[in-house]
This record gives sequence, structure tokens and C-alpha cells, in this order.
Amino acid sequence: MIGPTTSFIETGPLRFRTLTWGQGSETVLFLHGLSGVAEVWGPTVDHLPATRRYVALDQRGHGQSAAPAAGYTASDMVSDAASVIEQLGERVHLAGHSMGARIALVLAARLPHLLRSVAIIDIGPEASKANIENTVRGIGTRPERFESRDAALDFAFRTRRPTPADEVVFLARLSPHSDGSFTWRASREALAACVTEQRSRSYWREWRHIQGPALYVHGGTSNEVSITIAEKMRRENPAVRFERFEGVGHNIPLLAPKLLAESLLRHWTTPEQSAKK
Repeated sequence: MIGPTTSFIETGPLRFRTLTWGQGSETVLFLHGLSGVAEVWGPTVDHLPATRRYVALDQRGHGQSAAPAAGYTASDMVSDAASVIEQLGERVHLAGHSMGARIALVLAARLPHLLRSVAIIDIGPEASKANIENTVRGIGTRPERFESRDAALDFAFRTRRPTPADEVVFLARLSPHSDGSFTWRASREALAACVTEQRSRSYWREWRHIQGPALYVHGGTSNEVSITIAEKMRRENPAVRFERFEGVGHNIPLLAPKLLAESLLRHWTTPEQSAKK
């Protein structure tokens, strides 16, 4: 598939960056996770046919989209996604990972008329004080500036050799400067606000309210969603088709993009049948 085009969508006072691949009679909207960017979805899109329009969004406070001083609840981000869908001009297949999956979950429960289908990838509906504390601590310890591209990549891939796609995705999270240094596009404050405001409450009610066509993908070795939570989700909403990628961790769009693309394609091709299984 030909590489993506970059564009910006204005929704009231906010401006959102999008990447778009392909064209077709149906549109897919992808939502990334905390600290991510639209480029996260490139490896998955590479395994999809160019018969749909694929749009990936930099969510508020991330990438090159607007970063307001406040307003990082799930409801705020659902409103953003709904406005973008309206600008796209049609119902979409919505797919979200991690934080983006939470936004997809809530939007599917509250605004199902905007969707053809929804895919929720490795997030749980539960509140988690421990998750807030651990994530905010991690954000607070990251270096804020890298002296060079190589220094940034050395920090990101301390324990493994990156693929070319890994480098593209990571560097998209950084802003280059004229002196050769790099800083994060997403501020500590915005990221901390996202996790604090969103993980302070549960979304079980919204989860139970989702109707098909809906797919849930769980990473079998995820450190974000335990087997216990995933199985509770399966029991409490049997209308959602459930898949587990055994041996795959939380970051499914980068760890298993081909497997994810195959799952999504099945879901989009026969969403009504998928919802009934």
C-alpha cells in the first residue's frame, strides 16, 4: 500500500493530525494508546488490502494534534473522535488500542450510530489506582531531551534491536530541533492527566452496554489486562466477539500487526456474523 498522506482536521477550537492510507467505500478510524501517535498503526495497515480508507488519529495531547491545558477524560476524547467521524462524513469501523481502546469502548456504548463496527484491543474497563501511580511514576522519570537521534533510539531500544518500523513509530513521538536534539511531543502533564482522569473510574457499565458488531482482542501475555479481567469481560458481554493472541503482549499493533490485521479484516468483512459468535 502507498504510504500515508498527512492532513489536519479542525473540530471547533482544536486541530487534529491524521494519517490516511488507501481508499474505498468504507472508512476505518484508528485510535492509538497513551503516549502513542498515528504512526503506530502503519505496520497493521501494511497487512491490509487497499480497498478501504484507513485513517489514524493523533489524539489530543499527543503527536501533532492540539494539546489543551485541560480536558483529558474519556468523555473529552470520545467527543474528539465523534467530531472527527462527523468530518470524515460517514459511519466508520472504529479500532482502538490501550487508551484508544477505552475511547472506542465508551464511544461504542454511547454513540453506536456513528459506527459500522468497533474493535477494542487490550484494555480493561476497571479503575486502577495502581496503574495510575505506576504510569505517572514512569512518565516522571523519562528524560525530557535527547541530544541526538541516536541517543533517542538508544534510550528507546535499550534491550532489543529495533526494526525500521519501530524507529519510525518512536521518532514520530519526538519533535526535532535545529541543534539536532529531540524532545517529546506529548508533555508529561498531558500524559499524566490522561491516565489519572481516565483510570480513576470504571467503564463496566459502558462495556455491558456495547452491542455488535464488536470485537475484543486480548494479548495473552498482556501486562495491562489480566486473564481474570479479560474473562470477566467475556462473561459480562457475550455480544462482543472475543479473541486472545496467545504469547503476545500488550502492544499488539507493533508486536503482532499481521495477526491483528487478519483479525480485523475478518471482523469487518462479516461483522454481523462475528458479533453472534
